[in-house]
Amino acid sequence: MSEVATMATGNEAALWREAVRSDRCPVCFLLRREEFAELSHWVGGDVADPENRRRLDEAGGFCNGHFWLLTELHSPQSGALVNDYIAGKLLERLRDPGWQGWEAQAAWLRKAAERCPVCARLRACEGAHVREFVGWLREGAAWAEYAQSRGLCLPHLLRCRAVAGDEVFQERLTEAQVAQIERLRGEMRGLVRKLEWGQRWEATRGEWAAYERATEKFVGRSGLSPLSAVAD
Repeated sequence: MSEVATMATGNEAALWREAVRSDRCPVCFLLRREEFAELSHWVGGDVADPENRRRLDEAGGFCNGHFWLLTELHSPQSGALVNDYIAGKLLERLRDPGWQGWEAQAAWLRKAAERCPVCARLRACEGAHVREFVGWLREGAAWAEYAQSRGLCLPHLLRCRAVAGDEVFQERLTEAQVAQIERLRGEMRGLVRKLEWGQRWEATRGEWAAYERATEKFVGRSGLSPLSAVAD
């Protein structure tokens, strides 16, 4: 098991069952948890921690998405402490006589986007989870539950297919994906039909949520990069 994964070996099967039963892509489900845990390292303004400071020095800041997610979690004091430190790093670039002001700011933006410490952590976790999920899914008892679940989003399906390698397993993943999307279509059509007939009280919870679950099925959780998700 990879060091970046949050799951202890003895709990791996139980946590994958929980993820599969979440009505979400199981890999996205775990990445949401890890994203919140990673963001929490920066809430409270803890830039005094040597490891946090090292990672910020290397990255220069956060990507656009994680800057704004942190803003939702920070208190004004916490946000001021973290962003004051980052402002100092940007000022170092702007005061460097070897850089023009606009060049320094463009370079800072690129570096922060490419080396965002939250993104780096999630990329490492994502790769570990994909490998572990494929291993768990190859167990006979796991497959039946997965096939009846909402299943993987398309980016993580492609990543799992690449990791799995053998064509028989890849075809099983594709067949399950087709059946899962068909169930989502049935739920979405069922909702529309019941609303058109004035029977909204008969719509199930799954039907009400189907359009949002379909969105995740197509592109993965909010903020997921499809390119990183399908890369070898």
